[in-house]
Amino acid sequence: MLHNRYFGITMAICVVCSGIFSLLIYNQIMKPVKRLQEQMVKTTEENRKAEKIRSEFVANVTHELKTPLTSIAGFIETLQDGAAENPEIRNKFIDIIAIETARLERLIEDVLVLSEIENKKAPLDIVPIDTKESLLNLISTIEPIANGKNITIETKLADQCFIEGNVDRFIQMMMNLIENAIKYSKEDQEGKVLVSSYPDKDKVYIEVSDNGIGIAEEHFGRLFERFYRVDKSRTKKGGGTGLGLSIVKHIAFLLNAEVTIKSKLGEGTTFTVIFNRKEE
Repeated sequence: MLHNRYFGITMAICVVCSGIFSLLIYNQIMKPVKRLQEQMVKTTEENRKAEKIRSEFVANVTHELKTPLTSIAGFIETLQDGAAENPEIRNKFIDIIAIETARLERLIEDVLVLSEIENKKAPLDIVPIDTKESLLNLISTIEPIANGKNITIETKLADQCFIEGNVDRFIQMMMNLIENAIKYSKEDQEGKVLVSSYPDKDKVYIEVSDNGIGIAEEHFGRLFERFYRVDKSRTKKGGGTGLGLSIVKHIAFLLNAEVTIKSKLGEGTTFTVIFNRKEE
């Protein structure tokens, strides 16, 4: 009787151990399968999102191209129908056609830049960049545009603010931010854009500030989206393509930098780009 009890206990222990062992084996086998399933679901979702972004981008580009092309075609047709005989009307229409053509050129250039950045077809030349020297050179080329709009560009640039990256991309990023500050400065008073830089430990901070119309906080989360415009009429009037800040975001990613924004309606905006500092 005692023997049978021990035998039963032994069998029960064996069954429990066997069950535990089987469960462990099952978990070891199923864990990779579950991870693979989760990865497949994640990849499918990412592909779906990427396809949606591509579709929206194509639709937006088509719309942005169609608008000036339709305008240009309409004015050309009007000129061909006899308006060209009136010098005043002819000159006015030609000026509008020139503006729309320039807008098309900027849009195409920005689309090509985004495509080049995203596809990374060619390796970038990475070199130490003297941010003060690069910014002063850039500002000297933009200053005439700002002066023509009664906007003053001031600088407060620190020495020894070196970063590592591609010079052309860095210039492109900062040019977009400065042009954006000029574009959104107040038109009814003298505007001011301040470009400043300073080092802090292992970081370099570059700020582009304006005393313009400002941006409501509700727009912050979407500012860097392609073709997102806070004020569509004002942006188009200023010749914007809606891709400038998106390009800034992409270049910041390439340069391992971070972009932040501070703004208040009626009090201006400050964009800050935070780079990794390179010792010289």
